[in-house]
Amino acid sequence: MKATLICPDRTPSVALLAETGPLAVAPLLGKNLVEYWVEHLVALGIAEILVVAPDRPAQVRSVVGDGTRWGLPITVESVATSATSTENPAQIVVQMDHLPGPGGLPLLTNYAAWFAALQAWMPHAQKLERIGQCEVRPGIWVGLRTRLDPAARLQAPCWLGNHVTVNADAVIGPWAILEDGVVVGAGARIVQSVIGPATFVGAKVRVEHSIVQHHHLINWATDSYLYVPGAFWLSSLRPAAVPARPKPAPSLMKITHDRDRLRIAAIGPLGADHAVRFRREVQAALTSQVAVIEIDLAGTDWIDSSGLAMLCGLHRSAGDLGISLLLLHPQPAVRQLLALTQTDQLLGLDQAEPQWPGTPRPAITRFAAVPAH
Repeated sequence: MKATLICPDRTPSVALLAETGPLAVAPLLGKNLVEYWVEHLVALGIAEILVVAPDRPAQVRSVVGDGTRWGLPITVESVATSATSTENPAQIVVQMDHLPGPGGLPLLTNYAAWFAALQAWMPHAQKLERIGQCEVRPGIWVGLRTRLDPAARLQAPCWLGNHVTVNADAVIGPWAILEDGVVVGAGARIVQSVIGPATFVGAKVRVEHSIVQHHHLINWATDSYLYVPGAFWLSSLRPAAVPARPKPAPSLMKITHDRDRLRIAAIGPLGADHAVRFRREVQAALTSQVAVIEIDLAGTDWIDSSGLAMLCGLHRSAGDLGISLLLLHPQPAVRQLLALTQTDQLLGLDQAEPQWPGTPRPAITRFAAVPAH
């Protein structure tokens, strides 16, 4: 008996979950969607599986291989060819838009549906064969080689994968899922959220109603997105195979004078490689006639801690000279960072709310210090 699994293609409703890989191999309670379906079909007695992976089939193939570990042949194709369909037709065809089993909840409607499906799947996932995974208390599942500080608190239901570390006074749950290799800092709190594999959650960071993958935070309740550049809040624990950001070209900025205004545009990313040169060139362009510095951030899609410190330093030094500094047209991610760090109250920020096509509504309230007990 043969089955065909049709993997999800890129889906706009959950597009951010497919940034680093196809939805078929997105992490789901220690495994991924295609693995759960292969195991389900093997249990039904299927003898051969064709996996149709329209989105990045090489990554799907690297997960399932040739099927040896399940004891049956598996073929991965980007499209189902007509020859394959007619010569050896499948007796079972599955559209993988939900998890297996009766009453499977839809995964791809939106981010809230994705999280709801994981909540429903949590008890069932424990019933599958898991080496080292155990239910330490009712509704609390802990994986192999997970390290829990005695002062950490786990509130059911919650799921901790393999090699997870939870430090003192951290609160996990209810409805929290920590995938393999997550590290949670002291005093952090994670509620109704999923933390992706090999992600660091900083000390006293509070994550609620969110799906987190390294620096990326999706609020499934409001359907909003936030990129968190500061590594002390959220970061990846995996070494970067390539530089995270290319070094900026030597001459990115456009600096012009308009009477008493110094205008800077076409800035690009403001990271450690760019911040020092940016400040040096702005200071070199200052004249005694300049009364206002206008920095156009329309082309700046991210700012790290070095860039933020540079802007604050430039604001201070300009103020000593009696010069005002104004930030114009900040993109949503930059505006959220300024609001999150409360530097929007220090720097002169254009308060107009631009509409950026295709950008979800901003969310800037996901992090707060855990109150002392």
